Amino acid sequence: MDRGDLTNLTAFVAVADQRSFRAAASRIGVTPSALSHSMRQLEERLGMRLLHRTTRSVSLTDAGLRLLERLRPAIDQIAGALEDLNQERQRPMGRLRIYAIQLAAAAVVAPFWERFLSTYPEVHLELALGEAPIDIVAKGFDAGIGPRDRVPADMIAVRVMGPMKIAVVGAPSYFARRRRPRTPDELAGHSCIQYRRAADGVTSSRDAAARKLR
Repeated sequence: MDRGDLTNLTAFVAVADQRSFRAAASRIGVTPSALSHSMRQLEERLGMRLLHRTTRSVSLTDAGLRLLERLRPAIDQIAGALEDLNQERQRPMGRLRIYAIQLAAAAVVAPFWERFLSTYPEVHLELALGEAPIDIVAKGFDAGIGPRDRVPADMIAVRVMGPMKIAVVGAPSYFARRRRPRTPDELAGHSCIQYRRAADGVTSSRDAAARKLR
């Protein structure tokens, strides 16, 4: 069954309910002539007459009655499913999956998740942390938070935080023995607690968000 079949079957149920092409057309938002054409297409596809038509009235054939009895529960289920989705739009619910690097999770998600979950108690927040760039769509995530340079060209990127400052910190006793670094390159000559990026396994003193010298 293709999309056109579903449209025609929905239109058939509307005609059966209203017993009028004009009233049914008004209900589903099409012209009476377009609705009549849809019914002819459906009958031709099935190879049997579903409706008796006159200029003043419409009634169901025996085949039309049997089809209506089978269709109505399915159409009602579809209508119910669409209404449920509309209710979810007014009241968010379900699972929200987010993939984020640890720094982004701490800076963006953590400060707001208590307020978010109290505002939307029917939302189940699932937060996965990792440093490796992944295909968030293929992995089933709703959103990802990380560096902009990792965003594929065909995805929408929205800034969620402002610029961050990177701080190099160390104990006074350490700097009493060693000259303080003036450029990031000078960190290579210091004893650093370095941050290893899981994406490629490379340790770089310049890639750290924060460093502590000992």
